[in-house]
Amino acid sequence: MADVATPDGWTDGDVEVGGVRLHYYRSGGSGRPFVVSHGITNDGRSRIPLVEDLTDEYDVIAYDARGHGRSAAPDEQYTYADLADDLVGLVNALDLEDPVLYGHSMGGTTVATAAARESDLPQAVVLEDPELLPGLVGDADADGDGDEAEPDPADDDFLNPIVERVRGRPAPSREALLETEPELQPLLEADRERLATLLADAFMNVDEAVETLFAAERADPDAVFAAIEAPTLVLKADAAPDARERHREAAAHLPAGRLVHVDGAGHCVLRDEPDRTLEIVREFLASH
Repeated sequence: MADVATPDGWTDGDVEVGGVRLHYYRSGGSGRPFVVSHGITNDGRSRIPLVEDLTDEYDVIAYDARGHGRSAAPDEQYTYADLADDLVGLVNALDLEDPVLYGHSMGGTTVATAAARESDLPQAVVLEDPELLPGLVGDADADGDGDEAEPDPADDDFLNPIVERVRGRPAPSREALLETEPELQPLLEADRERLATLLADAFMNVDEAVETLFAAERADPDAVFAAIEAPTLVLKADAAPDARERHREAAAHLPAGRLVHVDGAGHCVLRDEPDRTLEIVREFLASH
């Protein structure tokens, strides 16, 4: 199977931040910068199919976090403070003014951490099912009575399968992964082979050192949210009514926040419901 080409007009390059080389992909254009931070088994390229519809309006920059894709993989220093330093350094190295910072899962916590520390950096923040908060990640039983506990990203039962996925590759090649990885099958069945292929490539290129992120001490999520001054949109997976209420209580700590549950979406909100999610993002950013 041939490599998936980066879309016409996009460029890529490297910046060095704190001694770590970070690779990025950029659409260019005259719109304001829109920086995309990916989840733990993804990379910058695998986000491009999900955000390329924004390139008429924004200068989209999707980068590989340390230990992912074509970025360097140091043997240690995989904390959210490190990842936030990388993001801030990337923005400064590329001289991006008033960027929108968009992050999914691990990337959502990276963005939140950076925005809390550097309040003047982003013009707006979008957090897609951020890993930051216990009870904010994962699917809930939207059709049930809400009694079933939602996965807690601070709990070993939630973390261990993710750690194992990062620690050991389930397939020796992209082709084998496309055949065996359950997460990719719905994409292939929906004729989204390009996205599935990029996700498979991304997963095969996650360095095992990334698993140390799960052992790092977590910041107080309420304090992180309270320190984000920029207008912030939290995109949350579909959830049962009581879970939705917990999410609203958590998001209430944001000084200028809005939380939206996207019906029918799981943890990968934008991937699951792309049209509706981009509609929500555009609507939010139109006033920010």
